[in-house]
Amino acid sequence: MNNKTIKVTIKFFATLRQYGPIKEILEIPEKRKIKLLFEKYKIPKEERRAIILVNGRPHKDLNTVLYDGDLISIFPPIGGG
Repeated sequence: MNNKTIKVTIKFFATLRQYGPIKEILEIPEKRKIKLLFEKYKIPKEERRAIILVNGRPHKDLNTVLYDGDLISIFPPIGGG
């Protein structure tokens, strides 16, 4: 059984800071997806339209696999009118 772990850094911005710290380094099992972070921090479904950057690149798919050293930045969705 493979029990390898990876370390990722997660940052919450603006109104999403209510669900987690401004910045945290997490140790998680390898081959986990962004979706795990939304579950861990209990981010409600209505907030899952958030803007997600992994290493500065936009990702819309919560099934994106995370890798050791990734930096995940989560911003609330941009409203407009």
